[in-house]
Amino acid sequence: MAPEDERQQGLTRERLVSAALELIGEEGLEGLSMRALADRLEVKAASLYWHVRDRRELLELLAESILETVRPTRGRSGWRTAVLDAGAALRERVRAQNDASRILLEVPDALTGSPTYVELTKQLEAAGLQPVEAAEVSLMVMVHLIASPAAAKESAVAVGSDASIAIDSGSRGVLVRPGTDMEGLIRTAHDQASAAPAIVRGERVVVRRLRGVGYGEIELNPRHPWRFQIQGATWNTVLEVGGLDVRAIKLDSGAAKVECFLPRPRGVVPIEVSGGVVGLSLHRPRGVAVAADISAGAVRLKLDDYSVKATVMDSQWESERGASAAPNRYQLRISGGAVQVNVDSAAKEVEPVKPEAPVKTAGDAVSALEILLDGVESRIRSRRGATSP
Repeated sequence: MAPEDERQQGLTRERLVSAALELIGEEGLEGLSMRALADRLEVKAASLYWHVRDRRELLELLAESILETVRPTRGRSGWRTAVLDAGAALRERVRAQNDASRILLEVPDALTGSPTYVELTKQLEAAGLQPVEAAEVSLMVMVHLIASPAAAKESAVAVGSDASIAIDSGSRGVLVRPGTDMEGLIRTAHDQASAAPAIVRGERVVVRRLRGVGYGEIELNPRHPWRFQIQGATWNTVLEVGGLDVRAIKLDSGAAKVECFLPRPRGVVPIEVSGGVVGLSLHRPRGVAVAADISAGAVRLKLDDYSVKATVMDSQWESERGASAAPNRYQLRISGGAVQVNVDSAAKEVEPVKPEAPVKTAGDAVSALEILLDGVESRIRSRRGATSP
């Protein structure tokens, strides 16, 4: 059947969006592809492009659909109650759709065009905030509530179990470091500009920061051993992981400008550098053993005092004699096509963070929202006091 005929048979954007949300509900966002969606709709994949340009536009439509179906809230008195009700409705809708958090954070521009954003901004302006302030607080509230359902699920991860974090494709300016006094797997800043948006699914964390200046920070719970994956294409990632129990690091093709400040290894810790990685610096504490397997075709390597412009054959390197047999070492694998890999002993010695008892928290994400609104209310009161005769 030709694409024109398929369109006449009732293939619409509405059907496409509905089928995509059902597919994500069953298989998660990873299961969404144009081919899988076409199979579900029993049409040719080419026919989908009559309705959407690409996967990005499809995600924008999914985000709009999720946000447009947030339960409306009306008839409440007082701006604070109205904001809390709107936030609760948004959180309820996000929880109802599998991977809604990931969809919305992947296309954050959809947030500012949503009915929830309009309602929040209206209520905050009516309360006394300036339009720019109301818009900023509204976006902050939405981002916080969108991410919070996934964060609530992470508490089921057993203390001491392995956890993993992936810096997702498209991310730029992500800074990872250990936290303190943590109960959950991760902690991010409430300020959107300095946060690295993250989704938690069980023991796996996925970070995707597509915009923002400087670095977006994320803190990891030191009571868990961690595995790291830097996916491609990413830019300007910093792992300040001294004090964590690092179990493995993998850098995929397309990862660029990555800097790692490493702890002392516990056992043999593999670090895999794929071809296409550009600009990796590994800083370890002085005296830590490193052994490397280097494939032909790696370019511009500087491993301590050893440097080479390009490797013409497979080779091995040790930071010191016998390093490849050391019980506690970093085992580095550099594939052909990796460019500019540096290893040195410039990392400061950092004491491992002692696993502290979990901090008991009162309330949930709404209580955190109320703290934010306390600040808004204080600002409004002080402004009114300054203008009163």
